[in-house]
Formats: sequence, C-alpha cells, structure tokens
Amino acid sequence: MTTQTYTGTLSIVECPDCHMDFGVTPQFERARRADHKSFYCPAGHPMSYGQKTEAERLRERLRVTEAQLTHTEDQLQATEYQRRAQKGQVTRLRNRVAAGVCPCCSRSFADLRRHMAGQHPDFAHGEES
Repeated sequence: MTTQTYTGTLSIVECPDCHMDFGVTPQFERARRADHKSFYCPAGHPMSYGQKTEAERLRERLRVTEAQLTHTEDQLQATEYQRRAQKGQVTRLRNRVAAGVCPCCSRSFADLRRHMAGQHPDFAHGEES
C-alpha cells in the first residue's frame, strides 16, 4: 500500500449511498454547492448539493421584493389615474351646475344660473361657501 503526504485542506464528505468518507478541496465543495452539479464518491455513486446557497436565497428574496414593489407602484399609478378621473368628473359637474344646467336632466335654468352666480360665485372654482 502506498501512502501520500498532503499538506492542503480537505473537506470530508460522506457518500449518502455507501457512507464512505472522502475528501474534497474547499474550492471544489464551494463550486458544487454553487452550481449544483453532480460529483461522485470513490465508489462511483453520484451526489449533488440541492440546497440553495445563501446567495441564491437572497437573490430569490430580492426578486420577490422587486415584484411586490412593481405591483405596489402599479396599484399606486392606477389609484392616481382613478383620482384624477373622479376629480375631472366633479369639476365638470360643478361647472354645469354653476352654469345653471341641471345635472340630472341637462335642462338649463336661468334662476339656478343667477342664484349660483350671485350667492355662490366661487362654487365653480371648487371653493364651496
């Protein structure tokens, strides 16, 4: 039997099939944990690291957070569009009433126009008295 002297560092890995312990370099172990590729024990049994690395978990968490942010921004934009549309409808209705037009039947009433102009001159500008 031949022996060899090794002065480097090895990580001990146990084969999940035959339970044989064998050594791999820390660089090899990091690479297999990062790329999830298969490697083999000395008896030829395939194995791989299927767990996500911390970096992968953080990237996934970042993707989820970015998706949530995009969704929230979209909701905010839709709410702002809705607010503007409602403001426009209120302004349009206010202007019609100030001009003496009934908001229900669209008929014009001179008395309503005169009343709005005399008693509520700022109504059409959004300043109710």
